[in-house]
Amino acid sequence: MKLLTDNKGIALVTSLLLTLISLTIVMYLLLTVMTGAKISGANKRYRTVLEASYGGTELILKEVIPTIFTTTLSSSLANPTAALAGLYPTSFNFTTGTDACIMDKLTKPSSQWGTGCSTSSDPKILPDFSLRLNSAATDTYAVYAKIVDSVCADKRPYPSGKCTGSDLSGYELLDGGQGTAAGSSGVTPQSMPATYRIEIAGEKTSNPKEKSQLSVLYAY
Repeated sequence: MKLLTDNKGIALVTSLLLTLISLTIVMYLLLTVMTGAKISGANKRYRTVLEASYGGTELILKEVIPTIFTTTLSSSLANPTAALAGLYPTSFNFTTGTDACIMDKLTKPSSQWGTGCSTSSDPKILPDFSLRLNSAATDTYAVYAKIVDSVCADKRPYPSGKCTGSDLSGYELLDGGQGTAAGSSGVTPQSMPATYRIEIAGEKTSNPKEKSQLSVLYAY
């Protein structure tokens, strides 16, 4: 019974246990704060490079490819890079793939592409288009785009067929709805767009680990 009734040193043991518990709580809080800071920084870097990828996607899908359709393809030519020359300032470092592959990818189904045209889903492997975007700071971001699949609405071979059945003039021909059918009320003009799957990759040029990748289904 002597061991049970002797409480010498219990205060020291209790204080040590309380100190250990307090240190554990403090370490957990520090770990939580540090982890949150790392995640917040990672999300900020990812959002920045993702926005760069979105910007490059907007340029390529709304300017580059429509320019090829309304200039090169509408005139039955075969040199799309000539139409793109000078489209962007030199600071964009805008480059393209070969004329042959770009023409194959825009005017033929993927099963008929030439052997030299890359079908890899990695946009950085032989990209069809690439450019560099500057941020508000000193950072620059590289954006790569590659067509990896094509489905043609117009099955005729180029140049008699353009892959797409859509109008290639570049002009908006629709009005408010009065008299657009130009025929009987039972006739409704149908658009037959070509469909392309495009892979987009963006990365920070000084740190390629900061990157994002997008998959786009594009119809023209």
